[in-house]
Parts: sequence; C-alpha cells; structure tokens
Amino acid sequence: MEQKFLSRQQLESFSTQDLLDLADDYGIDIPQDLNRRFIIEEILESTEEMEHDRDADKDVTFTEDTFPLVQVLPASYNETSIHAILQNPAWAFVFWDIRAAEYESLKDNPDFDHLSLHIVFFDTEQAEKPSDSIDVRVSLAEREQYVLLSSDKKYFAIELACSMGSGRTDILAHTGRIQIPEECSAVMDMQPGKKVEAPELVMLSGIESLLRKQYLNHRQSFSK
Repeated sequence: MEQKFLSRQQLESFSTQDLLDLADDYGIDIPQDLNRRFIIEEILESTEEMEHDRDADKDVTFTEDTFPLVQVLPASYNETSIHAILQNPAWAFVFWDIRAAEYESLKDNPDFDHLSLHIVFFDTEQAEKPSDSIDVRVSLAEREQYVLLSSDKKYFAIELACSMGSGRTDILAHTGRIQIPEECSAVMDMQPGKKVEAPELVMLSGIESLLRKQYLNHRQSFSK
C-alpha cells in the first residue's frame, strides 16, 4: 500500500505530544522545549524528503542488462599464452592456452611428442643466463598445473615448450621473470614448543597462533 504523508493542516490538529511521538517515529531529533510550529516544519521537511526519494525510486527500472547473468568463462580464449601466479614462496600455479589452429596442428602432427613446462631459475633480476632449470611434462589437453619451485632461487620464468620426435623443441609461449619472495624466517624456524620472539605489540596481534597454524598446515611447502 502506498504511504500517504500528513499535510500541514492535519499536523496542526495534533497535540504537541502527538507531534513529538510522530517525529520520533520518523527518526527526527527534536530538542527540548522546541516550539510546536518548528516541530511541524521539521516533520514536513522530513516527509518531503521521503516522498522525493520514493518518487526517485519509481524512475529506476531494472532490466536483464542491469544485472547480467554470470557467464561461464570459456575454456579457451584462442590465444597461445602462459601465466604463473605464486601461491607461496614454494609453489606456483601455472595456466596456459593454445590457439585453436595451433592446437589442431600439433594434435594432427605425427612428429609431435609432448608438451612441457620448462622452468628456468635466475639468481638475480638482471642475470642473462639461468642458474638452473627443470621440466614438467604435461599432456596436450591440460591447461593448468601446480609446480614446486627451488627454495634457493630468487627469480623464475616458465616456458611452454613443444617437443617433437625429431628432437626439436619449440617455445610456444613464456611468462615474464617472476620474483620469488623470501621465506618468513619465523615460519622457517618454527618448531613445536618453541617460543616465538617478537615485540609485545606484535604478540598482541595473535602472530604466535598464526605462525603455529602456518607451520602445521604448510611446513611441507618450505622443507625441501
């Protein structure tokens, strides 16, 4: 039912106490000993604002375009690319895509052997040559993989490599160089029963409990 607001004439017929009760219902803060004429003005001003807001709401229409349905992400964006996201200093989540025409070409090529993630490590950001590398073999149909990183390295990059039966290896795509953050020494040195040494203010934040949970749940990721 549409709400009808009181007019000035109706409000003037109310007792002062009724006006105060009505103002309280509208959430209007009325100072003590305020003249009833000002109370009426406050109520009218408040109801005018409420009516204006109600009329504004009537002008708002919602369509399917206002809140579009969530679409399922496509399985492929038809581009050859590879990306890596660090889960923590020990693990990276790698995902890649292969252009449809290139995928079909590889699948139908009798010389095609396998795909692999060629992970190269660098000691510095400016290093031209990698200090180490590992290969993780993946199938042609796969599009994602978790990889374990070397704990003593500072940077890494990943290449999506295509190996042919003839011994040739082609690089289909590669990531940029990604920095591996240093492990938290408090987590690395955490042992059951060992007291955490930290400033009193830090201890009040609950860091000891957080480090203990991190050690119990993720210590395997840091012990390589």
